[in-house]
Amino acid sequence: MKVRKNTLYTIGIVLILFSFGFLFLSQGESNLVTGNSILENAGNVQIVKMYVENGKYIITPSEFKRGDIVRIEADMSKMPGCSKSIVISAFNIRKTLTNTNNVIEFKAEKAGTFNIVCSMNMYKGVFTILEYDGSKSNFVEQASSGGHSCGGSGGGCGGCGG
Repeated sequence: MKVRKNTLYTIGIVLILFSFGFLFLSQGESNLVTGNSILENAGNVQIVKMYVENGKYIITPSEFKRGDIVRIEADMSKMPGCSKSIVISAFNIRKTLTNTNNVIEFKAEKAGTFNIVCSMNMYKGVFTILEYDGSKSNFVEQASSGGHSCGGSGGGCGGCGG
């Protein structure tokens, strides 16, 4: 079988373009949607500690400044069940934390008080992003009223998905 040289070049170019396109798309998706490390050396970074206590996310500190990078580091020893599956809708973040990947980073691009919930909407918490000048915005994200019970008659999410 004889293959033309132009055909091989065309196939090679298509494969290269496909590879670059795939890398570009997967990089953008992981940064935006999952809350993975996105902006190294891109300005002020606010280090935040997070854990669960009495069914609520405890975030310390819970106020950040608009424009900063927020780096949430979860204490996995205090993150039961589905509390590991984090959703921060206002910043398009959905990520399941693990012992080896327990960090969420995002840029605080808007001011106000925002919700952080588990994917089952049982564990909940809030954090506030202050304006550039340090003042507090009047915006408060409305909490979702939905929720899923996964632990029987009052069990919440303590036994969901390990």
